[in-house]
Amino acid sequence: MVRQAGIDEQSGGRADPLTSIRETLESIVPVVLAAGDSTRMGYPKALLPLGGETFLAHVLGTLRQVGLARPVVVLGGAAAEIESTIREWSVEILRNPDPGRGQLSSIQLALGRLDPGCLGAMIWPVDQPAVSAHLVRRLAERFLATGAPVTCPLYGERRGHPAIFHRALFGEFMEAPLEKGPKGIILRHRGTMALVPTGEAAAVEDVDTPEDYRALTGKDLEAAVAAATGR
Repeated sequence: MVRQAGIDEQSGGRADPLTSIRETLESIVPVVLAAGDSTRMGYPKALLPLGGETFLAHVLGTLRQVGLARPVVVLGGAAAEIESTIREWSVEILRNPDPGRGQLSSIQLALGRLDPGCLGAMIWPVDQPAVSAHLVRRLAERFLATGAPVTCPLYGERRGHPAIFHRALFGEFMEAPLEKGPKGIILRHRGTMALVPTGEAAAVEDVDTPEDYRALTGKDLEAAVAAATGR
């Protein structure tokens, strides 16, 4: 789906670069956030086992099914260990040197490296790995159809992830104070969001603790890690 390039009459007929971008699935760049220190989990969330693979590999596999742009993966303190598990994936890996500054610091790092020709960024925290390819595609299609500044799933009355942010908001992310995070940006645009209703609880449920892991997989965390790693 391609919109006709917009023309700004007051700029001497120059095309607006935002409306000249090809609006296809590949114009959306996934950004997988995996830089957290996993303190409550006690093990890197990106490497947690899920259905014979890791959380991160599961997310990347889901994205590959949908056909978005090459993903960007932001890593933190466990970067070396995580990188060794995704060498076969076509991804761009970024290292956040100080992930303790908060999630927004990872988002800013990624947005600063995105192709200027992209239309939006899909932000996907790795601790919500069980979202289906069907929902991800619905989000992408709604974003492309509406051009909304924010497109996200809606489970009951709760907004969730992954969420797609139009490139018109990138400047707001880059200028936002790290201590406040991205919440203010989301609230500022809540009246023009595109919400995609879903019955998938995975869109709103973070896997932060061993208890959360058991709720998702039905397995004990230590036993699952030991079985997957031989530790």
